[in-house]
Amino acid sequence: MRVYITPPRVESRSISRIATELQRHAPASIEFVRDRDAADLVVLHVIGRRDQMLRAAERCRARGQAYVVNQYCLRSTQRPHTSDWTSLWADARCVWSYYDLPRWVRDDDGSFTFSSFYHSPLGADASVFLARKPTPPPFVVGMTGYTPGVECLREVVDAAREVGGRVFHLGAGIPYGADITTAVTNLSDHELASYYAQCKYVSALRRVEGFELPAAEALLSGTRPIMFDRSHYRQWFAPFARFIPEQSDRQSVTAYLQDILRSDPMPITTEERVMIAERFNWRTISAAYWKRCA
Repeated sequence: MRVYITPPRVESRSISRIATELQRHAPASIEFVRDRDAADLVVLHVIGRRDQMLRAAERCRARGQAYVVNQYCLRSTQRPHTSDWTSLWADARCVWSYYDLPRWVRDDDGSFTFSSFYHSPLGADASVFLARKPTPPPFVVGMTGYTPGVECLREVVDAAREVGGRVFHLGAGIPYGADITTAVTNLSDHELASYYAQCKYVSALRRVEGFELPAAEALLSGTRPIMFDRSHYRQWFAPFARFIPEQSDRQSVTAYLQDILRSDPMPITTEERVMIAERFNWRTISAAYWKRCA
C-alpha cells in the first residue's frame, strides 16, 4: 500500500513528529510516497479547516483513493460541533483521535456511528526521553508553545516570578518574561529531554482541547506535567500528572500554579516510568493504527 502522510506546514512541530513516528513504525508492506496522486491511501491531518478537509476527501474519492482522518482538533475549531465533521468521517477508512469522539457525538445529541474508530494517545520514545534529573533543578517550570492565551504562557511566567523561580520555554522568546526565561528552539529530542529533566514541573496547559505531547515526554524525562482537569487529558495522564481547574481568568490559573510550584513534586518511581512507557509506546500505537488503515 502506497501512503501519502506528509503533514501540513504549521508552526508547531508536533504533527511532523507524529507523522515521523507513524512512518518509523509502519509495516514493511507500506511505501510512503511524496506525490499525493500516487498514493492508495491519504492521511488527512485535521487541525481545523473543515471545508478544506472536505475538499481533500472529495479529491480522494474522485481519484479512487482511500483516506484516513487524524483528528487533532475539533472543539477549538470554527466548527466545534461533531455534526459538522460526520460527512468527513463517514467515508474514512479509519478515524484516529485521542478524543473520545463517539462520546462527543452522543454529547452533541448525534446518532452518527463510526465504521472504524481508533482511540489512543500519542506516543513518546522512552529510549530518547530519558535524562538524569539534577538536584535541585534549575528551572521551577518548563513550558512550550506560541499562543499565550491558549497555552497560559503568561500565567506560567507570572507564577514562576511569584515563587522566585526561572522558566524554560521551548519556543521563541517572550518579552513579558525575558528576565526569568530561557527560550530555545530547534532542539534535538535528546536535548529536549535534558531540558525537561532540568525542570521542577512542566506546564502542559492548553485550554478547551488538546493532547499535549510535552506532557508524555516530560514524564519519561522524570518531570511531572501540570494539566487542566478535563476528561481528554485525565484519561491518558492520570494518575501521573498534576491537574488544576480550567478557569477563564488569568489570576485564578496563576494562583493554582503558584501553589503547585511552591510544592515539591513526588519523584516518578521506576514502576511508574514502566507504566508511562507502556501507555505511550509508539510501536504499539502505530501497529494498531496501521492495522485499521490496511
